[in-house]
Amino acid sequence: MEKIWLKSWPEGIPQSLEFPEKPLPEFLRENARRKPNKTAINFYGREISFQELNTRTDQLAAALIDLGLKKGDRVSLFLENSPQFVIGYFAILRAGGVVVAANPMFKEEELAYEVRDAGAKILIAQDILLPKARDIRAEASLSHMILTSYSDFLPTQPRLPLHPSMLAPKLRFPESFDLLELMDRYAPEPVRVDLNPKEDLALLQYTSGTTGLPKGAMISHYSLLFNTVGSVTWQAVQETDVVLSVLPFFHVTGMIHSMNNPVYTGTTNVMLSRFDAETALKAIHEFRCTSWTSITTMNVAVVNFPDVEKYDLSSLKRSLTGGAPVPGEILEKWRKKVGTELSEGYGLSETISQTHMNPVYTPRYGTIGLPMFDLECRIVDLETGNDLPPGEEGELVLKGPTVMKGYWNRPEETREALRDGWLYTGDLARVDEDGYFYIVGRKKDLIKASGFSVFPAEVENFLYGHPAVKEVAVVGVPDPYRGENIKAVIVLKPEYRNQVQAEEIIAWCREKMAAYKYPRIVEFVEELPKTASGKVLKRVLREREIALSQQRAP
Repeated sequence: MEKIWLKSWPEGIPQSLEFPEKPLPEFLRENARRKPNKTAINFYGREISFQELNTRTDQLAAALIDLGLKKGDRVSLFLENSPQFVIGYFAILRAGGVVVAANPMFKEEELAYEVRDAGAKILIAQDILLPKARDIRAEASLSHMILTSYSDFLPTQPRLPLHPSMLAPKLRFPESFDLLELMDRYAPEPVRVDLNPKEDLALLQYTSGTTGLPKGAMISHYSLLFNTVGSVTWQAVQETDVVLSVLPFFHVTGMIHSMNNPVYTGTTNVMLSRFDAETALKAIHEFRCTSWTSITTMNVAVVNFPDVEKYDLSSLKRSLTGGAPVPGEILEKWRKKVGTELSEGYGLSETISQTHMNPVYTPRYGTIGLPMFDLECRIVDLETGNDLPPGEEGELVLKGPTVMKGYWNRPEETREALRDGWLYTGDLARVDEDGYFYIVGRKKDLIKASGFSVFPAEVENFLYGHPAVKEVAVVGVPDPYRGENIKAVIVLKPEYRNQVQAEEIIAWCREKMAAYKYPRIVEFVEELPKTASGKVLKRVLREREIALSQQRAP
């Protein structure tokens, strides 16, 4: 496809990226040398300078190497947003390891699967997550565990409200290392491992798959750096900017825009461990944040917060969002109450975040924006695979420097997703004459709940573990806050009919699955709609849910 989007390209933004091809941690080292005393991280009022961040990173990198980490070995991070996540992430990369960032909302079975699949031998975990991490140690063949507590880097007098979990006393586990004690064993000598940025892996970024089992997208150091530089360049970030970090760092959007972006540019990162509308507003007010990347549910929470007007948000210059389409009324309320445009984008784990973004100050609402730097995009016919002209809907396929190298140990899924270098996204899209792209649907069954990607097959796999479930189909249903909610349509085994309640199924799922993933709605039916060959017709279930939601709408 001709790059028709270049005629809509924002003035002053280069159309192609040029930058030194070296691992991302080297930019941290440079910023520590150039501005050692500048605040790199502000964690509820605890200020960590670039020099301290770089020193701690070197210390942990040396410790990991001493624990046996070799180039290419995988290390799992099981942490919420914290300085420890940043130190752990950059130390792993600096030591030549591969980061496997696990969702801290994972239950034991989910964490065990990911650690086993990646072959991680070292786990760095938050101590409040210890019960889940400890119980999988033998099962997942972990050789070392490193624990850390929020209190390790919290100020004695926080300047922002703390979530109750952050006040928990420090925990210890005799068969693990304490992060601070471990780092203090090592002199802050520069650690360098010879890396080939375009060939060596930096991340295994796990994403759900249609088989129901998460897959690790293999991301190179070059791809990781490319999209970090792309984020910085598109937003025209200055060293004087202050970034509000709320999105989880284990997720690609938070990783690139909220964590890597300020480390690369040498800007200050005002970091929150989790989202709370009032705390986010106080952070902007108190620390004069200039840039915030969020998701739709956060935007809804902020504009509906009753006292938003009492906070001075005038410092905020850029507001980016994604994860799900933003309703028009929320866009208008955001502009009025927050004072900036809300610029939507689109990305994937397989492309380590953004592939499309709207111009920051002049977004075209209802679109995902323009393809990013040096990216090729096509809209192809689902049947023939031929390119479609502007205005026609087909599958979005991509090629460029941020596309993954493939799925870890998944050759068949890799061949399906990557064809002649093109990534087949599974998303249905169209492009207009000006080069703006629109997501119009999903080729498969992906559910977007609160910005998280959930494949029904994974949820169904868990539900089939319940003794009462004979058959189940999971679909997304429209939800004004979460974007989509997860609904399980279940056929019960005969002996359990009228013996089990929907609430019992939901409670069981809550214990087995991450909070964003378990079904909030359960319906019991006599049978599921199926094709003549016995395949469940999820399309029928989705269409029924859409019709019901339209009937309920005022």
